[in-house]
Amino acid sequence: MFNVAPKQSETLSKIGLVLAAFLLVASTPGLYSQNARIDKVPSPEAAETLQRGVLAMRAGQPNEAIALFEKLVQSSPRFAEAYLNLGLAYSQEARSMEAISSLEKGIALKPTMRGGNLFLAIADYKIGHFDQAAMAIRKETALDPKASQAWMWQGIIDLALGHLPESVADLDHAAALDPTNVDILYHRGHAALELSRQSYETMFKLDSKNWHVSQVLAEAAVESGNDADAIEQFQAAIASAPPQSGLYEGLGSAYWRSGKYAEAQQSYEKAISVDPNDTVAVYKLGCLRIDRSDAAGGKELLQRVVGDTSLVMTNYYLGRAEIQLGNDKAAIADLELTIGENLDDDTTKQAYFQLSRAYRRLHNQSASEQAQAKYRLLDQKSKDAIQEKLLKHRLRGDRDTSIPAPQLDVNLNSAPVQP
Repeated sequence: MFNVAPKQSETLSKIGLVLAAFLLVASTPGLYSQNARIDKVPSPEAAETLQRGVLAMRAGQPNEAIALFEKLVQSSPRFAEAYLNLGLAYSQEARSMEAISSLEKGIALKPTMRGGNLFLAIADYKIGHFDQAAMAIRKETALDPKASQAWMWQGIIDLALGHLPESVADLDHAAALDPTNVDILYHRGHAALELSRQSYETMFKLDSKNWHVSQVLAEAAVESGNDADAIEQFQAAIASAPPQSGLYEGLGSAYWRSGKYAEAQQSYEKAISVDPNDTVAVYKLGCLRIDRSDAAGGKELLQRVVGDTSLVMTNYYLGRAEIQLGNDKAAIADLELTIGENLDDDTTKQAYFQLSRAYRRLHNQSASEQAQAKYRLLDQKSKDAIQEKLLKHRLRGDRDTSIPAPQLDVNLNSAPVQP
């Protein structure tokens, strides 16, 4: 039997409850189609049996529900919704072939019944009958083009068939119909990743020497934290590609993380020479120059990008530059902006430390002490978090691999935080 992924199993369960609730409402007399082949209105006894079966399903008692629905289809053999509920109950008990048979009978009685083809598709999918599932789900999306769950399952089934572009398109459509549905977003992301992987594999097979291959490998190395490989692959891409500022910027960042500051600066400068409007390269070069005590040069660069809110460390580094230049009032303004931006605790802690020093040099002892107190509070919070992590390791019996916490570097050319 085909194994359904955990996320898909969870989705199946949720949809089952949703349909059960829908059919409970639908059991109200007068809501059924006037199609002559189907009972127009169930008898009171049939309506009661249907309701009891749905409640049993919702209570997690599928076997009791199956007994009630089997009784119902015997007494009302043309009642399409009874077959649909019976198929759903069979599916909950992994009685897949019986589920498919019951769902098909319900659809034959009422071809326009919403949900019928959806659950038939899911039942076929669960046992690996992807072609049959694809036919059923396309009928459902044609009958109900605004049903986001149906489009989601069409995407899942297309993915199982290896139809990656179609799967992505289906799931994009589902997300447009229901933008906050976590299940849809999960499957959409998964399909997009599979399509990306397939594209890269095809690219590699067609031209393994293409610079795009080296770029992808470099980005993968960055994601895995292997900066040595990233540097090698960025260099390989640069050697064969037309001038690309993004490649030089990526190389510069890998150098910076590796502690090769001169090489990082040269790479950022090359990126800017290729594209003077590459704001990310300008920003990173400005921060790096401030780290290397070139406050004036770094400040000039950062002032060019100060309006870009995506470059979140700008004010912090401007504050550090002003401190290096002896402009404490300007530094205070920049550091206060940093604190107001609600960045991570480490950056905010460093900002309070620098702020305390700037206020002290301006002889504002009260403000200096307040900033120092905030710094100490965040510093203790950081130490507590480290101790909590160590305690968890010890409780599990792990070896202690910790090293002493780094001391705050009070030198002006320190680099406590990278952008």
